[in-house]
Amino acid sequence: MIIDNTNYEIGNKAMASVLLLYYHLLNEGGITNDQTVYLDPNDFNGFDYLGVEVNELANESLDLDEDLIREGAIIYLLCDLNDIIGEYDADFHGQPQAKRIVEALNDHKSSPIPEVALLLKQVSVPEGQFNYSEYNKILQVIYKKHVHGLFAKKLA
Repeated sequence: MIIDNTNYEIGNKAMASVLLLYYHLLNEGGITNDQTVYLDPNDFNGFDYLGVEVNELANESLDLDEDLIREGAIIYLLCDLNDIIGEYDADFHGQPQAKRIVEALNDHKSSPIPEVALLLKQVSVPEGQFNYSEYNKILQVIYKKHVHGLFAKKLA
């Protein structure tokens, strides 16, 4: 998706959605469950914004943070994947939405969150070998670095 001066309002909605998601993540101290329910899927869903590009003309600023939207899209998908894993336990592999999320994250090779590769490696093991503890450690690292860390940098 490309956001420019003809459709910047969707970028504003996307940023607002990401910040709302991050608020709930901060309130709960990490990626837990049902955190994307606060977002209007007509305004934001992670699949649509994975590779978003913000194109500004030389003499304009749309005040949109492309990196924030991209990272927020990934975090959104990780929240949904975590919900599926929590609901289906080791049977999550067979869930179509889990497959769709994993494929989307795998296809998006230029991830601004490098830890996603470790997480995908963790969820790609056979069902009997899935390590919940290691999976949760990686999720917490992603949260600390990319959600909590965002606000810590802004406040520093």
